[in-house]
Amino acid sequence: MKAVITAAGLGTRSGLDGKLRKEMLPVYDRRGGELVLRPMIDCIMHRLENAGINGFVVVVDPEDKYTKEYIENEFDEVDFAYQREKKGFGDAVLKARPYVNGEPFILNAGDGMILPQEHIDMVVKTAVENRDRNVLTLFRVPNPQRYGTARVDRDGGRYRVTEVVEKSTTPPSSLALTAFYAFTRGILDFIDDRESNVELTPAINRMILSGTYTIGIEIDRPNWVSVGIAKEYADILRRTLRLVE
Repeated sequence: MKAVITAAGLGTRSGLDGKLRKEMLPVYDRRGGELVLRPMIDCIMHRLENAGINGFVVVVDPEDKYTKEYIENEFDEVDFAYQREKKGFGDAVLKARPYVNGEPFILNAGDGMILPQEHIDMVVKTAVENRDRNVLTLFRVPNPQRYGTARVDRDGGRYRVTEVVEKSTTPPSSLALTAFYAFTRGILDFIDDRESNVELTPAINRMILSGTYTIGIEIDRPNWVSVGIAKEYADILRRTLRLVE
């Protein structure tokens, strides 16, 4: 199974000026027993490789030679797709269509990651064993209006997701979507690229309404970190350091 990593954003909320992409901001990790600093996108891809992912599609800005060169030097089995116009997360995912070959895939935004390796392993394993189902990772937030959120029903030890909405003033729950998903082959057909800002959440909802069973797995909020906002970056460094110490 392949993973799609979106890494074409400009990083304006991260306080960057275009010289360095947010996906290349370093966080702490452990490699070979040693404490190291590695770019966020490196840590994401390393964890996914450990979970059994055997190929990547990385969506980058065509002007971003630095990120592309770094990934080429560090990872094998990588294809690059290019997002020239910044038309949203859904549009970035669409750019990967020629490379996923109509197969299920993992999707991870390049500026955020799940910290526990065991959760990544579980999602990848669930996706491989349930190729006709989507898997969404959820966490509870005190301010769900700021997030894409999910309506869920209990199904054993997990949730069945029955609806997802993007940044609603009346969210269906306090369960927010992380940018780590497993999708069946059909998700790209549900993304509407006619809008100026192409969101992914409405496409997921259309797929759910079409009958695709969608699993929701809840994690503790501290187990998701994102470098997308400048004022949170120092805290992310502390959290990743605590994890690997």
